[in-house]
Amino acid sequence: MTMRALVGGKGPEWELEEIPLPEQLGAIRIQVMAAGLNRADLYALGGSYTAAGQTAGTFTAGMEVAGIVERSSLLAPNLPVGTRVMGITAGAFADYALCHPRMVVPIPEHLGFEEAATLPVGLITEHDALVTQAEFTVGDTVLIVGGTSSVGLVGIQLARALGADTVIATTTTEDKRAALVAAGADITINTATQNFAEAVLAATEGKGADITLDHVGGDLFAQLPAATSIGGRMVSIGRLAGQATSLNLDTIAFRRQKLIGTTFSIRSRKELGDVVQALIPEVLPAVQDGRIAPHVDSVHAVADARTAADRLRANEATGKIILSFADAHTGSSPATSPTANMWGTIAQIGYVVRDIEASMRHFTACGIGPWFYLEGVRPANFTYRGEPSDMAMDVAVANSGDIQIELITPVNDAPSMYRDFLAAGHEGVQHVAYWSDDYQNLYDRALAAGFTVGQEGQLGGADSRFAYFETEHHPGTVIEISDLGGSKKFIFDLIKLAAAGWDGSNPIQEIDADLIGGDPAAKAAILEALG
Repeated sequence: MTMRALVGGKGPEWELEEIPLPEQLGAIRIQVMAAGLNRADLYALGGSYTAAGQTAGTFTAGMEVAGIVERSSLLAPNLPVGTRVMGITAGAFADYALCHPRMVVPIPEHLGFEEAATLPVGLITEHDALVTQAEFTVGDTVLIVGGTSSVGLVGIQLARALGADTVIATTTTEDKRAALVAAGADITINTATQNFAEAVLAATEGKGADITLDHVGGDLFAQLPAATSIGGRMVSIGRLAGQATSLNLDTIAFRRQKLIGTTFSIRSRKELGDVVQALIPEVLPAVQDGRIAPHVDSVHAVADARTAADRLRANEATGKIILSFADAHTGSSPATSPTANMWGTIAQIGYVVRDIEASMRHFTACGIGPWFYLEGVRPANFTYRGEPSDMAMDVAVANSGDIQIELITPVNDAPSMYRDFLAAGHEGVQHVAYWSDDYQNLYDRALAAGFTVGQEGQLGGADSRFAYFETEHHPGTVIEISDLGGSKKFIFDLIKLAAAGWDGSNPIQEIDADLIGGDPAAKAAILEALG
C-alpha cells in the first residue's frame, strides 16, 4: 500500500509523492488527520536544520501531528487502536506516520484534530524551556519575546496556567497586541515602537523579568540582560531575527544571570520521550480545562502546502498553520480494541539495592519473609547488550502473598543493567518479572514485537533462562521474563509456602550459591531451611 507524503530534500519546496506505508516494530502507526507547520520544517527544507529522526537525503517532512492510532504497540497498552493522539515524530506530513509510544499523548476530549495539531511542539518547547531549563517557580515574572508566534502564544498561556505573577509579551505589530492579551499577557510591548528594556523595567518596578523566553534572537537579544532581573534566567529558543547578536557580558556578570540555549534536534529519543511525558502531570490538565487553548491561524489542504509555507515565511500567521490530511481517511475510524497482554501475570518485583542485608531487615520489619539469601551468584552464559559479562551479584528472595520479592546487589564491576541502575542514581524497583513454562515462545514474541534484550543468562541450567528487555518507560524499570522449567518452579513454590507459614523466626536463610545448578541439592537446602 502507498500513501501521500510531502517529501523534502529534492529542491526548495516539498514534493507531493506516493510512498509506501511506513513500518516499524514497536512503533505506533497513526492515521494523520492534521499536522502543524513549524519554522523548523522550513529550516529542514532549506538544509539548515535536521529534525530528530530525519533521514539523510530525501525525507518525509513534518514533526507535529494529530491523528488516530491505526496500529497499536505493545510498548503502549494505554494507547490502543482507535485512540486519538497528538505528539511529535519525524514524517508527520503524510497520510500515515510512525510514532514512538512515548512521544504521543491522548488528545483532550473537547479538541478537534486541527486544534490538537497546534499544540505538541508549543507545549514541549515552552514547558521544557520554562520549567525544566529555567526552573520556573510560582510567582515568577515571565517575559515572552515573540509572543504572537504559535509557540509564544502557548508560552503565555502556560506561564499563566502554572502560576506566574506577571506575564509580559512582545510583538512587532500593533494589531497583534489583542492576541497577546487574549492569551493571558498582563503587559504587552511593541518592540517596533517602544524601547524594549525600558518598557519591561517600567512594568516590573525596575526589577526585570525573572525568566525570559526568547523566540526571536537577532539584535533584540542584546537587550535581554537589561530586561531580566538579577539572578534571572534567559532561554534562547528561536532565532527568527537571526543567529548573531552582541551582548554586554558585564551586564550578565553583574546581574548574575543564566543564559540557556535549547533545541530538540540533537536530543536522543529517550530525552524527547521524557520531554513529552513531562506534560502529563500539569500541562495536559490545563489543556483539558481550557487554561491552555489552541490558536489555529489557517488550515490548508495537502496540495496547498506551498501556500501554507509561504504564509509562515512572510510572518503573516498569528497562531499555528495547519496541513489537513483528513481527506485520506473518510471511512470508518479504527475501532478501539483492548490490548492483548502477551506477558501473563506479574510474578516478581525486583529491587536493586546497595545494601541487601539492610533491605532484608526493612522488609522483615514489614512482615515479609523468610528470606533465602545467596551470595556471589554468577549466572551462566550471562551477556550484557550482547557481550559476555562476568557479573556477580548477591540475591535474596521472599514472597509477599503470590508476588515474589527479589533483592539484588551487584558485587563486582562487570557490566549489567543492575549496575547501570545504581550508576544512574536509582535504588529500588528495577524490574517486574513474568514467569513462563513456554519461555522460548514468549522470548520470540517479545523480539518480534520490537523489544530489545538488555541482558540475559541462566540460573540453574538450560531450562532456567532469563532475559531483561529495554523498556525503561519509568526511570530504570524494565521487564524480565524467566523460564519456569527444571527445579525453579519447585523451589519458588517452596519459598511461597515458607512465607505462608512463617512465624517470624529465622528471617534470613543463607543458601550456597553453588547449589543453584544442582537440582537435588538445591531442593534439599530449601527443604532444610523450611525446617
